[in-house]
Amino acid sequence: WDGVQRRAIAASPGAGLVAVSRGGHGEVHVFDADRAEPVTTLTLPTPLDDGGHLTLVTPGDGAHADPVGR
Repeated sequence: WDGVQRRAIAASPGAGLVAVSRGGHGEVHVFDADRAEPVTTLTLPTPLDDGGHLTLVTPGDGAHADPVGR
């Protein structure tokens, strides 16, 4: 397992979206969880070492009021 990077996962309580980072590769994959289909892949200017940190907020989902970031 040496050299294997972690992943981070984020989901929105207001939409059926899930984001998964690809640690070490600088990519975040976004999926439509309701349809079990990929939506897009974001390429970032950082490798996201150790998976990075993610949050997924959609308009009106109330996530901004969660100070813990569940």
